[in-house]
Amino acid sequence: LLDFGLAKLSLQQQPSAGAAPTLEATEDNLTSPGTMLGTVAYMSPEQVRARELDSRSDLFSFGVVLYEMATGRLPFPGESPGLILEAILNRAPIPALQLNPNLPPHFEEVINKALEKDRNLRYQHASEIRSDLQHLHRDADSARSTVERMPPPPPPPRSRWLVPLAIVSVLALVASLFMVAGRWKTSAPGLHTTLSQLTFAEGVEEYPAWSPDGRSLLYAAEVGNIRKIFRKDLSSGEDSQITHGPADELQPAWSPDGKKILFVRARQPGVKLQPGDVFGQFDDADVWNFDLASGSEARLVEKAFNPSYSPSGDRIAVDASWVGPRRIWVLDREGHNPQQTTTDTSEEVGHVAPAWSPDGKKIVFQNLLRTKFDVRVVNLDSKQMTWITNDFFTNTRPAWSPSGKFIYFSSYRSGGINVWRAPVNRDGALGGALQQVTTGAGQDVEVAVSPGGKRLAYATLRQNADLWRLPVSPQTGLPTGNPEAVISTTREDSRGAWSPDARSIAFNSDRAGDMNIWLFSLADANARPLTNGPGGDFQPNWSPDGKKIAFFSSRSGSPNIWEVDVAGGAPKSLTSNPGVNVNPFFSPDGSHIAFQSDHSGRLEVWVMNADGGNPRQLSNVGITGHFMRWSDNGREVIFRCTCTGKPATMKVSIDGGVPLPFAETKGGSHMSFSPDRSRIMDVVGHRVLWVSPVSGGAPEKVYEFPDPDVRIDYPVWSPDGKWVLFDRFLPQGGDIWSLSGVE
Repeated sequence: LLDFGLAKLSLQQQPSAGAAPTLEATEDNLTSPGTMLGTVAYMSPEQVRARELDSRSDLFSFGVVLYEMATGRLPFPGESPGLILEAILNRAPIPALQLNPNLPPHFEEVINKALEKDRNLRYQHASEIRSDLQHLHRDADSARSTVERMPPPPPPPRSRWLVPLAIVSVLALVASLFMVAGRWKTSAPGLHTTLSQLTFAEGVEEYPAWSPDGRSLLYAAEVGNIRKIFRKDLSSGEDSQITHGPADELQPAWSPDGKKILFVRARQPGVKLQPGDVFGQFDDADVWNFDLASGSEARLVEKAFNPSYSPSGDRIAVDASWVGPRRIWVLDREGHNPQQTTTDTSEEVGHVAPAWSPDGKKIVFQNLLRTKFDVRVVNLDSKQMTWITNDFFTNTRPAWSPSGKFIYFSSYRSGGINVWRAPVNRDGALGGALQQVTTGAGQDVEVAVSPGGKRLAYATLRQNADLWRLPVSPQTGLPTGNPEAVISTTREDSRGAWSPDARSIAFNSDRAGDMNIWLFSLADANARPLTNGPGGDFQPNWSPDGKKIAFFSSRSGSPNIWEVDVAGGAPKSLTSNPGVNVNPFFSPDGSHIAFQSDHSGRLEVWVMNADGGNPRQLSNVGITGHFMRWSDNGREVIFRCTCTGKPATMKVSIDGGVPLPFAETKGGSHMSFSPDRSRIMDVVGHRVLWVSPVSGGAPEKVYEFPDPDVRIDYPVWSPDGKWVLFDRFLPQGGDIWSLSGVE
């Protein structure tokens, strides 16, 4: 507030010797041109440009305050004053309704008009914005029952303090408006919680599940190199192993009568199940049924995951890829009569982790759209689906409270992965603002709500991703030494890309809170951000001249291809359709960008001009994997698919035509050519690096870490062929915790 109405200090006359200058403030010139006074994040574009200011400049600053009150975020964030100023001049803020869908109708329009960069199109007087807010206040007044009606503020005096006094009045009006809406808290109100740790083993304990009487917990814990299902008696604290054998197991669920448990068991003995991506989908496992009285067990459902009993116990929900993409299915208690309950317009969308509503009429689940994770609800009768979250944050593994009032889930929206909850209406629709429940520094995931609704159990995991490199022979790809860390922090640093001159690495990192594109100089180990703000910026790819970086991001609401100048500046969107557009790769001459898009309903190879023009589909066979590559002459795109009945590496001409086989390669989802293009490096099973000769011949194993828990991802050969850069992901432990007093 102290920034509003900063007075222009104009020297009225040259002072005589020993005399003080005379200062006067004027109504329409509040800050001197050529100077910048005030807090950077609240400056208007004209103030950033050091131009002459007037009352409209204060109205822009007031728009920043409105946006911050409505969303809890600044409209123009940045890690440095320079980045903030650049955003004020060139970037549109994320729509306020996108960050807070519970805003009063038309409130976003007021904010947008106040934040108009052209002051001639902005609010011209404080009375105008006051009038619009009064209309909003009147419309919301009918919903107010306990808040006393507040009369509109009196007209401000026509004096040099007109703008500050009008703003103070409007702030009071806005405060009343927010009280009427009653949805503006970002943490759960009135909670007096008690936190306690339930497991203490050295490895990872995860996937807690409450017994129907609330006296015990099931969870998965490491036994050697695999996980087994354990039971914890909460009164005695005793832990006992329930399942045995050589197969990895996870995701236990208790039947409502307490007599049986369901869990997921890997098909391959001794191999730990790993998701395709963090918080993603598992494969190659079945749902098993275990009778607690007899100890007998049997396979119940093949190739299914995340089993969940209905409240009555007569039905089971799972997620499975039985007829295409991962969807939610409902079966009877014997695992028969499967019925698909969720659908989507794109095969690239996955639905996982179902949880029943207390009335058994709805299921909440996790929606996977590549790097975008959200929570949705499906009505089992109408099959209508509604969004609980649809934003830029990671939102995972929802659970319904027994009262039906809340849906709990884990979210990255607070800067770390914590437990949040969403108030929901009886129809399963979002009924208020999201509320933060836990605030710890760890990753609070896999939340389970006790039968009485008073306690939560969840796993707190400690894990991170760093960028490592392995020295290899440029000719063979085989290692010439041991791997070493290149970029290592306590946050996620991943998907590295060498610059054409091999002096820098572009990568995505959440070290500043949001997932953005960063540059790392190998010469001085200095890292700097290229992008900022929410939305999730992933997988950078350099232009051949080293001047631009393409990446994909959901900062516009859905995954699209963006580019940013290495020298700095605002990112530019190259695609803008509402589907999935990901994984861009520049052609050798920099004239085109190949990318993956589901614009036709299934992920295919697309190509466009480097400026985003003339996008066109090249394949119609369905593609997989994260990486695509170009032929030497830039006339073909090399990709991975299952179009031959098994995974295969293919190529397709940019002029169109039928895709043709390229080479037999080990892996294929993260292809990287050696400098002479005679070999392809890739990772298999997120554990083992392999190199495959392009001209034929047997693939050779390159490297795997001795620790079976370490994952390798996104390997990229350096331009000189002497290094392979990759993600090293390592779980560092995890325990089950309990939080009492939540509802």
